[in-house]
Amino acid sequence: TGMSTALRSVGLLDALSSAPPGPSVATPCSHARLHRLATDAGGKCALERLYLDGRGGGPPELRADLSRFLAWFRARWGGALPRQRDFLFPRPERGSACKRHNLFLRWVVRETDGVDLGLWKAVTPKELVIPLDTHIARMGEWIGLTRRRTRDWRMAEEITAALRAVRPEDPVAFDYPLSRLGILRVCTRPRKGICSACPFAPLCSRRRKNLPGIRPMG
Repeated sequence: TGMSTALRSVGLLDALSSAPPGPSVATPCSHARLHRLATDAGGKCALERLYLDGRGGGPPELRADLSRFLAWFRARWGGALPRQRDFLFPRPERGSACKRHNLFLRWVVRETDGVDLGLWKAVTPKELVIPLDTHIARMGEWIGLTRRRTRDWRMAEEITAALRAVRPEDPVAFDYPLSRLGILRVCTRPRKGICSACPFAPLCSRRRKNLPGIRPMG
């Protein structure tokens, strides 16, 4: 596609590889303890079994599978405190980006790399959708990964599709490099943008347009 060609031509992978690092990695020992806590005697995660039961033997489809998974929890919750219930267990079928739940899936699906745990086999890394928060949405817009303005499931899918064009088997691997720029306040409105410190500056529409509050590089 035109977007995948553009992403490759501007060297997105090089920019991502030089982005600020993620948090300190967990030790193998701590991963082993987490694995024991999350699995039963047969080595299967109870939540993974529940996720698969909701699929009912059908083909994997992350949005539909996650919808059924979260619906199970809402049903057990009942009618009390509906706002709190729907905040904790939102509805991707109605457009919610489900940031926390896509982040959970990233943790349990991606292979152990010092950050993620690789506990589940019900979903493969290539099926994951990026956890959409303020930082991912902002960077996705500024470097051309999405044209949407509404921070919903469709935006998450659009950003993921753009990243999948670069790394088909593991698009969510880019979650940390993208989000850390915002988390570390390297590229946020309060800091007015520090373009010289940002590996994405050559791709950034705000820098190219020389908008107020963004200092040029150099």
